[in-house]
Amino acid sequence: MSARLEKIENSEAYLEIEVDAATLEEGFEKAYRKVVKQVTIPGFRKGKVPRAFLEAHFGKEILFEDALEFVVPAAYEKALLELEVDPIAQPDFDIDFEKLQPGSTFEFKVKVAVKPEVVLGPMEGLEISVPKFSVTEEDVNQRMDDLRSRYAQLVEKIEAPAEIGDTVVIDFVGTIEGVPFPGGASEGYQLELGSNTFIPGFESQLVGLKAGESKNVEVRFPDNYHAEDLRGKDAVFETTVVKVETKVMRELNDEFAQEISDFDTMAELIDDVRQNLIKTMEMRREDATKNQAVIKLVELSQVDIAPAVVEMQLETILGQFEQRLATQGISLEQYFQMTRSNVEEFKEDMRPQAIEQAKTNFVLEKMIEEKGIELTDEEIDQQISEIAQQMGVEFDQARQNVEGIMDRIRHNMKIDKAVQYLVDHAVITEVEPDAGEAAGPQDTAEEQESPEQPQETEV
Repeated sequence: MSARLEKIENSEAYLEIEVDAATLEEGFEKAYRKVVKQVTIPGFRKGKVPRAFLEAHFGKEILFEDALEFVVPAAYEKALLELEVDPIAQPDFDIDFEKLQPGSTFEFKVKVAVKPEVVLGPMEGLEISVPKFSVTEEDVNQRMDDLRSRYAQLVEKIEAPAEIGDTVVIDFVGTIEGVPFPGGASEGYQLELGSNTFIPGFESQLVGLKAGESKNVEVRFPDNYHAEDLRGKDAVFETTVVKVETKVMRELNDEFAQEISDFDTMAELIDDVRQNLIKTMEMRREDATKNQAVIKLVELSQVDIAPAVVEMQLETILGQFEQRLATQGISLEQYFQMTRSNVEEFKEDMRPQAIEQAKTNFVLEKMIEEKGIELTDEEIDQQISEIAQQMGVEFDQARQNVEGIMDRIRHNMKIDKAVQYLVDHAVITEVEPDAGEAAGPQDTAEEQESPEQPQETEV
């Protein structure tokens, strides 16, 4: 066998590999021994057909595919060692079957993604801007209102019209030009008016209706609606209000504080809420700073990403998304049915993200190499101690539990140190947030103890 590195271009290595005649013949002989057990020819016992007769009866091509399965992978692996090529993705083989003949040499080509050359930008003095994060009394009051809303009692309204903030139970059937469409009907659907979880314009048209009343709700699907076949179309939903419920909010008093927390007084609960909001704000600022530092370094660095690497990253994103869906009891197939999309559309939407993630990975790995970032035993032990605390087990048990993933843990720890280095050596400017951009922690504060959000219907 001989191999030649033709070129490396755009982080892809192009190899030419030649298999000698003797090795190729070994592949044909192995293929013959495999195939002869699977065919039946009158006059011969199974597995006893001579190779020459087998090839004459079916054609020599009957052995080609199996012969290559024996020959090509081994030749490819030897070529990688000989040429010192370190692939980072699955190879793309270029094989011409017409050139495959017993008794002759055989040449094939391979294209494989390799670790790209990375030219790092400056790692010190990165100028980054992050929004100012602050906790105001308005944030605290909003959080307390959230708690009141979460623990509010739903009381059925009898002979009273629905208002914004009320929860209605509805049955509906949607049609487009008089024809029902998939996912456009539901019974017993619970909807909070004003939550904006349904098609724009739908909820407001239910205001004023009483239990037992019906109405044809006319809406237009947004042009950017997730179901492409419904975008921009007018629809009519024949809707019946089954029940109307209103929230009775709780008073902010000591009794309420004792009921929902371990505190005796409302003052203690409010102070705890404020401290949690401050912690959340600090975490948001830290995350935003790290994120901007990495983005800036990637922008100032040069790296070419091979298409095969992008495809690998897309598969990773898809796998992670599938795992998140599974935690909600939804399969990937069900998701695509609900959104009227498919894997190809998902990947195309995620492609820019996949490219940026791949670039970021290579840039940070290069930074770790250039800066010689290493871990101390104390840092590793500290990480395992934190894992032990999260698992609720002893240190030694935690170490044993993570033994199989320690390489990944060490890698992530080095990434964290690299990012922290960028932040520690960056020039950080705090700026006022843009209009509509939350500067306080009110949105993430709900994550601490958030009520379940209304679910969107399939439409």
